[in-house]
Amino acid sequence: MKKVDLINVLLAAALLGCTTDYPSATDMSSEVPVAIQFGAGSDRVQTRADLLGDAAAAALSNYFHVYGTKNVGGTVKTVYPNYTVEYDGTDGAGAAHSTSSNSHGWEYVGLTNYPAQTLHYWDFSASNYTFQAWSPTTGAATVTVTSPTTLTAVAPTAADLASLYVADLVSINRGDMSGTNRYGSTVTLTFRNMTTKVRLGIYETIAGYSVSDVTFRSAANRFANSNTNALLDGTFNASDAITGGTFHITYNTTTARAEIANDVAATIADYHDFGTFAQTAIGTDSHNPTWAGGTAAYHSVLPNEDHAADMTLYIDFKMTPTDGSSQDIIYVKGAHVTVPASYMVWHPNYAYTYLFRITQNVNGTTGDEGTDPERLYPITFDAIIQETTAGTTYETELKN
Repeated sequence: MKKVDLINVLLAAALLGCTTDYPSATDMSSEVPVAIQFGAGSDRVQTRADLLGDAAAAALSNYFHVYGTKNVGGTVKTVYPNYTVEYDGTDGAGAAHSTSSNSHGWEYVGLTNYPAQTLHYWDFSASNYTFQAWSPTTGAATVTVTSPTTLTAVAPTAADLASLYVADLVSINRGDMSGTNRYGSTVTLTFRNMTTKVRLGIYETIAGYSVSDVTFRSAANRFANSNTNALLDGTFNASDAITGGTFHITYNTTTARAEIANDVAATIADYHDFGTFAQTAIGTDSHNPTWAGGTAAYHSVLPNEDHAADMTLYIDFKMTPTDGSSQDIIYVKGAHVTVPASYMVWHPNYAYTYLFRITQNVNGTTGDEGTDPERLYPITFDAIIQETTAGTTYETELKN
């Protein structure tokens, strides 16, 4: 039986969006110029709820950059050469519908710090418009447009990359009259964070004992035994942790979501480190496990979308009786469970939780590894009453 049960891997997919108003079909044939306007939505990754309006603006630090092109007769022309779009109350931006360029509080005309930015209109002779958008929010990442469908981001530190949001690629064809982005309508931009969030927790359900001193081992000696950091063992074919660097951003041809790759050769790691694991008694239910790193907070890592190797959790731990006895401490060695490669694929803007449970069916041993039986065998009792056994019968006669 498995010593450690893999309970679940929780994927919080941040599906972002924004409500918007669309022109009617009659608007499309109107001779009145239709101003290009923007709407935006974002998400904080760990939750399933989309952020819209004020909440989205706060997540994006009230601004984003947009680069937009149009295709006229087969020639791609720049419409928005890296414009800055800001939210209601920021840098002169007003409330929704306060100007022709503002339908949802997002403004790019008349901004105090960007006076050269001008109003643009939909060109109905164009066969296609393409929009890229990004927001470094509070970080120092810089983004350069390398083509109408690619970007390059430079993040000086891990925190700067974790602060970067990039919108899905928006491509609108002249005949698009349904869906979120229609030709001539508000350009709705769906922003996603460029990093992945991960965390690891362990809890136990062994009756009569508390579990502590959980240490992590490597079956292939990839790291030191008795490591108090929570390490998943295996070939991890991507950078083990985020460092500053240059990142190439493209878009998925099916979903239009931004995909990020480190332009520097990825570091091939033999394990992933989730952080220090407390050596005190661990949690006893799935709602309050003991988290690597000391808190339930996720930590940011590089996306790892092409991972193709299983990972193994391999641990030793100490069992202490909860009845106060100090004479019956038990040590379990070599407990392990495999995390399939499919659960180690990390997408941008997803949060993954790896939660492990230790039960009495743990596949470690309390004796010698490879020799003594695995799992815990409870001591039990039974009772037998010994019936009285018939002895020898002595019989005699009383006489003179």
